[in-house]
Amino acid sequence: MLDVLMDDRQAGELLARLAERLDSLQAPLNDIAEYLHRSTDDRFRQQVGPDGSPWAPLAPSTLARKKGSRTLRESSALQDTLRHQVSGNELLFGTDRPYGAIHQFGGKIEHAARSQQAYFRQGRDGSVGNRFVKKSKSNFAQWVTRGASVTAIPARPYLGLSTDDEAEVLAIVSAYLINGFEDEAVAPL
Repeated sequence: MLDVLMDDRQAGELLARLAERLDSLQAPLNDIAEYLHRSTDDRFRQQVGPDGSPWAPLAPSTLARKKGSRTLRESSALQDTLRHQVSGNELLFGTDRPYGAIHQFGGKIEHAARSQQAYFRQGRDGSVGNRFVKKSKSNFAQWVTRGASVTAIPARPYLGLSTDDEAEVLAIVSAYLINGFEDEAVAPL
């Protein structure tokens, strides 16, 4: 699962204190995960990274073939695969889709050269249309070769913690700590 680690000393110290007080961190970690789902969904809607910077715009060639102009949102497939897993004192949050990493970090996709048969419809006057058709509807075919190419995908980070996210995670952990102390204070001896 693609995940981003929270490296915050204060949150780590609070979680350690909380782990001492509770038998399991599952409840607070699940609350944090639910918050991360909402926060990441908001970033998808706003098309910004955790630091608030806008995602790189789509290339004109990508815009030409898309149904809309929203980045990473044509079918919401990536956004809909965000999951969390709590195991022991560990929370993993991210996606298991391989293409999730290239959108998060950016990179290059290498396309190998290839040849294939393309099918067209030829008119009675002998002219061949410029649209591909299914083989069953075709009356004209030709071999088409495409050379090797590289597609550069810019980074569009969607996982991670904003400053507001860090504050909210600390607030969630603090609430469990405070409630834990209150429960202990009123418990009979």
